[in-house]
Amino acid sequence: MMSFDEKSSIMKHFLTYLFLCFINLSATAQKPDSISIKTDTLKSFRLNEVNIKSAVPIIQVKTDKTQLNVDAMPNSVGLNALELLRQVPGVTVDGQDNVKISGKNGVQVLLDGRIQTLNAQQLSALLKGTSASNLKTIEVISNPSAKYDAAGNAGIINLVFKKSGAYGTSGSLTAGYQKMDNYRQNGAFNLNNKGKKISVFINGNLDNSLQFTKVNSNRILSDKILTQSGLEKQGYSNSMARAGLEYVITEKQKIGMISNYQRTWDDFPSQANTQVSGNTNDLLLTNTLANLTENRLSNNFNYQYQGLNESKLIVEIDQMHYTSQLGNKVDNLFTTSGLATLFNNETKSTINLYSGKVDYSRKLGKGNFESGIKFSSSKIDNTLRGFQNDAVGTRLNQFNDFNYGEKIAAVYGSFERSYGKFNVQLGLRAEYTKMKGISVNEIGFETALPDTSYLNLFPTLFLRYQLSENSSMGFAYSRRVNRPSFQDQNPYIYRTDFYYASQGNPLLLPQFTQNLEFNYTFDGQRQLKLNYNSTRDLIEFVRTQQGDQTLELPINAGVRSFLNISLSTPFTFFKIWSGYFSAEPYYQFYKADLSKYNGLASINRGGAGFNGYISNTFNLGKNWKAGLSSWFNYASRSSIYSTKAIYSVDLSLKKSFFNDKLNLNLAMRDVFNTQKWEQTAIIGQINQTNSRKWESRGVYVGLNYIFGNKKVKSLGTDKSKTEEQERIKSRG
Repeated sequence: MMSFDEKSSIMKHFLTYLFLCFINLSATAQKPDSISIKTDTLKSFRLNEVNIKSAVPIIQVKTDKTQLNVDAMPNSVGLNALELLRQVPGVTVDGQDNVKISGKNGVQVLLDGRIQTLNAQQLSALLKGTSASNLKTIEVISNPSAKYDAAGNAGIINLVFKKSGAYGTSGSLTAGYQKMDNYRQNGAFNLNNKGKKISVFINGNLDNSLQFTKVNSNRILSDKILTQSGLEKQGYSNSMARAGLEYVITEKQKIGMISNYQRTWDDFPSQANTQVSGNTNDLLLTNTLANLTENRLSNNFNYQYQGLNESKLIVEIDQMHYTSQLGNKVDNLFTTSGLATLFNNETKSTINLYSGKVDYSRKLGKGNFESGIKFSSSKIDNTLRGFQNDAVGTRLNQFNDFNYGEKIAAVYGSFERSYGKFNVQLGLRAEYTKMKGISVNEIGFETALPDTSYLNLFPTLFLRYQLSENSSMGFAYSRRVNRPSFQDQNPYIYRTDFYYASQGNPLLLPQFTQNLEFNYTFDGQRQLKLNYNSTRDLIEFVRTQQGDQTLELPINAGVRSFLNISLSTPFTFFKIWSGYFSAEPYYQFYKADLSKYNGLASINRGGAGFNGYISNTFNLGKNWKAGLSSWFNYASRSSIYSTKAIYSVDLSLKKSFFNDKLNLNLAMRDVFNTQKWEQTAIIGQINQTNSRKWESRGVYVGLNYIFGNKKVKSLGTDKSKTEEQERIKSRG
């Protein structure tokens, strides 16, 4: 395994290479494009979508989604996708990097319309490893139509990568460095070539960082108080490459493929001191060594046919192979009593996913008809090998072999038609699920998941009335499902220190959500929304108490009702000052009987919250731009948790050279160092407070070079794909 110094040296060579590429490519970039481009004559039948013909705004509100245009953000260079999501209206990222829409979990994240089979931790790693320099837009779809997989109770976030639509060669190169207490280095490239018959693209990034996080917790038990403080020293290295090819067979037919490979290495040593006071007084010293390696390879093959009556047939096959290996060693020593224990775990996971789908759409009478079928198969093998040594040296071997299989077949249909100023879309999706899993422990005892087969229907309804050329009002209804992540159903216990462990739940059920939304859009980009949704069998992680041991367990935590109002609008002052503002107050209510879980009690309570975002861009002249942005998440509640408010203020400065081809970016992240996450759980016998303060304040400097034709649009088909790729569980 390479040391951090070796990785840093590799990174420096990579950044030097990119800088040399800046110079080498400049001559090619200056050549004029001699190929003429034909005007697209296809008409759009989408109602109420406003095209901005002047400078692209940072935020665009469209009929079916909210879109963040990454290149229009003065402070986007040097950020990763997870940091960008913190600035998207309606999207929040909590202190544990969980992504939410309007405060709700269960978000599906797509890359170019394709769902990634990841749990929350792996999704966080993927987003951190995706450079903003390679992204064109981020789309937030709060009420997806029937053509999308029904998974995800909160909605969909689609990351659209840059792919050229202009004939010839174009691309970009980015290199940057951020100094916090430690460091973060990033480099990215994006290369496109489009011809009349063949179009190809390739992009990738390499990131390397070292970051310390201060962790504190306070657990009040019946006979003792545990006060813990620790330091996590996370070394992180990520490399990702994506490549795609499209071949035009005839004017009506084309085929394509996209491949994506990502390798993540995460070193996570930590030290913690736990003061034990009460009936007995002692000091627990815990040293943890954790090392995670993940490899993910996915491929997509697609065929598209354009027929009569504006008909379109799209056939796609997706495949993904994922492997992970986690080594985790935990040493515990009580300094007063001399008691010492050792936990050592090795976890290996292999996941193979396959899916195929066919989508067909055409003009039918005065409306548009769309239908499709999909089949997916998932196979998961997860193995735990470990041992535990107690104070007298007794060794207890641990073993767990978890095998899980799942098959989903789906069919959908939708019809859209306009009646004067009134537009209606009806849709219905049916999904049949069959799953089977078995867990075997060290003594050969088998725990089987219920051999379950079930059919679910997911209706959607969209209504819109055009009040004037630039204003409209609409209504949307949808029903969605959020299935448990694969390994959250595995019942083995994974211990992280002497007093704390986590365990899967083989009886975990899917959660179902019904959404209602009223919205009013005016001036094309300003929007007011009123949203209500209700989720039954809500999946949440809760902490239960067994004596002095705290166990984290995923459960179905009853019913949650959620009501929110959101207002989003761009603004302009004095021509040189423009920006975007969004505000979202909300109220959520929980009702559940948790008394069957050790230490918990029934809940019947609610709480208000607020999310806000504002960005300001100042055109200073002579190719100088400055930015000031801030996001704010007010204190909120979930089932058993209360979370304190968190906010951040960022400054940026951008200078463009050579006709906007070379950009120098300077930024100050989290100016007041306020990104600190704190959560409290007080219910029944549970009384815990946890906080995390990571390195968030830092100075960034970066270069971005754009060559070739700068006109960018999507290459190939960007569609929704495999829902299964959202549900892989890492770190045991």
